[in-house]
Amino acid sequence: MSNLAQEDREKEKKKRKLMLIILTFVLIIAAFASLGAYHNHQERVAAEQKKKAEQKYKENLSSVYDQMVAAGSMMEDIINGYTEVWHAAIWNDGATVDGQHYTDFNMALAAQMASYDTNGDLATVEATMTSLGQTMGELKNPPAKFKDEYTVALHAYTAVKDMNTYVNPSGSYQTYSQITNEKDNELASKLNSLEVRID
Repeated sequence: MSNLAQEDREKEKKKRKLMLIILTFVLIIAAFASLGAYHNHQERVAAEQKKKAEQKYKENLSSVYDQMVAAGSMMEDIINGYTEVWHAAIWNDGATVDGQHYTDFNMALAAQMASYDTNGDLATVEATMTSLGQTMGELKNPPAKFKDEYTVALHAYTAVKDMNTYVNPSGSYQTYSQITNEKDNELASKLNSLEVRID
């Protein structure tokens, strides 16, 4: 009987050992499965974060475009106002600004500038340019997907800033109107390039 009891104990030991090995394998497989699930979860979270970052970047890019169009349009209106007054003061019988008649183009231009200052047009352009500069700052370090768009936006931003330098007229009528016309065309071209990229 003692041999039989010893054999039972040996069998019981083998069963326990086998159960321990099986349990260890099950735990290892469960650990790998958990790690795999965690890794997949992390990949999904990273993909979602990347997608959100790209969406936010695209929204900022669209906002920059809208601000550039608004600034360009305001500057174009102001510049056109200067050239009309300038032209009228030189070649017509004078220019009228806010009900006052001027035959001297310097006085006419000064009156037009004062009018833009009083009605807030110059301040609006300045505020728009400040806001645009801040939004452009948010576009730095673009996601890989938007590197080309950022470069195009940077070129358009440079064109807007160039155009802004002519909000205060100087030089002769001919050079001012020629240069501002070129800058306006350049800005329009850069904005078209940007629009195509963000649509």
